[in-house]
Amino acid sequence: MASVRHSSTDENSEGEYQTIDRLIEDNLFRELSEFVAIQTYRGGALSEDQVVNHLGQIRDSLKAQVEEFNHGQKVHKLELFEWKQPAGHEYWLFGFRLGSGAHKIAVCCHLDTVPPGDDSSWSPFELVREQRDYMGKTSQDFYVGRGSIDDKGPAVVAFNVLKAVAKKYDGSDKLDATTVEVIFDTSEETDMAMPHYLRAVPEDNPDFGIIFDASWSVRAEKGIERPKFTVARDSGSGVGMWIDQLNTPEGPSNQIPEFAKASIRGDSAAELAVLAESVDVMYAEYPFDDPDYNRAEMTVDFDVASKSLTLQTVVAGAQHGSAPQENRSSGANPVVSLANFLAGLVDQGKLASNEIGEMCRFLAWGWGTKVFGEHHPEFLLRDDEVFETGNGTTYAATRLYTRPDLVQMELDIRYAIGHHSHPWDGSEGMLKGESSIFSEVFSQMTVDFNASASHPVAMETSTAAPPDIRLPGNESFSIVADAYMRVMGEPTPARAIGGGTDAKGHNTLIAAGALFTDELGPPINFHGINEGAPVEDLKNGARIIYRLFVDQIEGR
Repeated sequence: MASVRHSSTDENSEGEYQTIDRLIEDNLFRELSEFVAIQTYRGGALSEDQVVNHLGQIRDSLKAQVEEFNHGQKVHKLELFEWKQPAGHEYWLFGFRLGSGAHKIAVCCHLDTVPPGDDSSWSPFELVREQRDYMGKTSQDFYVGRGSIDDKGPAVVAFNVLKAVAKKYDGSDKLDATTVEVIFDTSEETDMAMPHYLRAVPEDNPDFGIIFDASWSVRAEKGIERPKFTVARDSGSGVGMWIDQLNTPEGPSNQIPEFAKASIRGDSAAELAVLAESVDVMYAEYPFDDPDYNRAEMTVDFDVASKSLTLQTVVAGAQHGSAPQENRSSGANPVVSLANFLAGLVDQGKLASNEIGEMCRFLAWGWGTKVFGEHHPEFLLRDDEVFETGNGTTYAATRLYTRPDLVQMELDIRYAIGHHSHPWDGSEGMLKGESSIFSEVFSQMTVDFNASASHPVAMETSTAAPPDIRLPGNESFSIVADAYMRVMGEPTPARAIGGGTDAKGHNTLIAAGALFTDELGPPINFHGINEGAPVEDLKNGARIIYRLFVDQIEGR
């Protein structure tokens, strides 16, 4: 794909975008540096109170900027608004609005992130400039840090677009007919405040909006399923050599982990030493289910005194749980590589069968190294006219934990139409019915596996969201497509993606930007180590959003 450049078809385009271009040039790195330094991830070392406090720091910083900005406005000033769930779980979002008209337009971003990962190759909370090859061009500018592309970088862009629009229309009566908002979700990576806000205050729902948290432009999102498989443990140890622990770092189920680590123990230090000497070669020669499979890099450490052999695999490539096919094609999932290998050692009798080994065997039996469900196509393989072959239901093994009482494996599933409980009737929006068919699917699969298992696998699963589809003639998508064409000089893609965004369930909202590619691995590393934002994508996105806002205010 060719590199993206400004190629506006608008007359006098450089003058049209002068204000927003200058704001982005002056503010993007400085403001993004501040926000990247404020840690806002869940599923790691931070407590919920710390996360909320840090998000409050970002809100206060934005509020202070708005107060200073408003001193230069003669009539129309930016106003802070906040919403919190009044009872129960405290969903929270805030934003800034301009104007007071009945026609409401909005762009939504989020300020929470996934955890930084445990890797010394980067400083996740210190924004740095780098040159990376991207979209066929060498030495492209990138800003690297946690949240730089997901989604603090886009949030900074959207905030500056709002300021540019405020400058343009200060004192204009056109803002009597339109309200422009930038909304910041504070929990998009976990439980999403935006859908709860839209349901709670329908009178404040935008007539048109974009979710600036994906790529240009999204017409369909897969459903999301989050199963957990468990094997109950007892307190006994194994006989001979056995897997004593198998763990990934704590983290969200939508992120392929940075490593997986197994501890193997045994009765005999001599037997463990023999295994330690040969396990590298055994791993390199292990016949995975695909001769072309890219196995994760593995390190070996043997502690004679404690009679413990540690095997650790590390991630390579894309880490977003919604795109395991991208990880598999050019990278490696450390859980998949290590669990499949350990399952083989159990099957070969080199390691004793125990609860952890049985979980490894279940993963190898159910999915192997495959991500589309090829091992059990009657249960797992689905694609359709929207989510086509090569982009159907995907399965990412993302978390595996050894607890005192159980072994637990978590999958991130992004599913096509055929895995939903109700067929698609061709209408727009989320498919009818709230659940998938995975409860029945996994019930049957565990019955089949347990028929010959030494330790039974149990399962529980929940549907986070059904598939969500926009028809080609969707009005909001057409608005995005028109602005994209005017700025970029070419038609926008219409993507069907695995990622779940705040657009789900609301046909007036379109997930669009900030990326001009749907590839989430290097050099972008969405949800991954060394996450980076292509600066030109952010600059072009600023122009498109500005164009969208201006066209809506002008009634085009």
